[in-house]
Amino acid sequence: MKRGFFLLSIICSLLILSCGEAAVPDAAAGMEEKPNSEDSGKTSPAYPAVELGVPLFQIREAPDVESLGLGNLQKGDLLELLGPVSAHTTRLTIGEKTFYQPWLLVRTEAGTEGWVHAAVIAGEIPEGLRLKALIGKELAQEAERYDQAFQEMEEAASVVRTIRQAHQLCEQLTLVMQLQPPDMASEVARLLPALSVSWVASAGSWHFYVDYKAFSMAARRSESSADEALLELFYAAYPVDSIGYLYPAWKLEVDNRSVFSLLGKGVHTSFLNRLDQTKHHRDIAGPEIEQLKALLINDMTEPTVLYWEAREKVLQELESILDNTFTVLTTSDTLALHQRLMGLRDTAITDERRFNFRAGL
Repeated sequence: MKRGFFLLSIICSLLILSCGEAAVPDAAAGMEEKPNSEDSGKTSPAYPAVELGVPLFQIREAPDVESLGLGNLQKGDLLELLGPVSAHTTRLTIGEKTFYQPWLLVRTEAGTEGWVHAAVIAGEIPEGLRLKALIGKELAQEAERYDQAFQEMEEAASVVRTIRQAHQLCEQLTLVMQLQPPDMASEVARLLPALSVSWVASAGSWHFYVDYKAFSMAARRSESSADEALLELFYAAYPVDSIGYLYPAWKLEVDNRSVFSLLGKGVHTSFLNRLDQTKHHRDIAGPEIEQLKALLINDMTEPTVLYWEAREKVLQELESILDNTFTVLTTSDTLALHQRLMGLRDTAITDERRFNFRAGL
């Protein structure tokens, strides 16, 4: 789940370049692109009134800070939310906070219909619009499809597919929330089932994770045991509270900067045994099983890993794994593990400073 910050910086830069920018109270800041008005036309009010939460904002003819202004709004003005939400998001700076959110179609008390940025709305936005207002129309639609799938889970295959959707949604939300004020992440997580959000100090950002316990009831109801077997794998990978995290059980995070492999303590061998027990369920949960295995293998073969245990213990567990016959290991997996073992045995090139951090060296 750990994503490269180089990729993230590129994504953020592209988003900034492709989004409009406005500031309050000067809502006429420059735009680099000018979207068309969406869902326009007179509509009947479908939601209760909300208030403008900033000192001054100009209601617009289209969801675009360069579109025709229809009048100035002041803090406390009542607005009827009419339902339509712009497909695009615009960057808006309010004080020291910057928001990337869509526009909402509203009607003023004087009867003027137009668009305002979601970030200038004060108080609670009605349930049907909150998610769209927070993360944008397109991602909100994906989130709503996931929510529906979660409510309708019955068979093991549908439980596993929904877990897969949850993983994909967490990755997307984690990227989107890099651009939003911190308090928004918690609100988004509250609106969606089985999602949790945590502040990762080493990354300096909020990350979304799956709460696997939330799927247990549906897994118990299904006839197949594939979904329960997969959940048991996730429980073993994230044993503290069964909520996914940046580092699984075979890693140890000591502080915000130091993460160590626990190879040599038997954790890797134990998880390989668990993976082997899922061999009859790979037709349903194959991608998830392979992903967990890949994380485990990478921890044993990555040359820059720091080890919590002494080199002798690391070598001992690697040798034991290669002496066993784990059905989950492919020929390429075994070859990679063997090459790593040979490299660690070569004391001439092995850096002893990478081992035995348990001793405080």
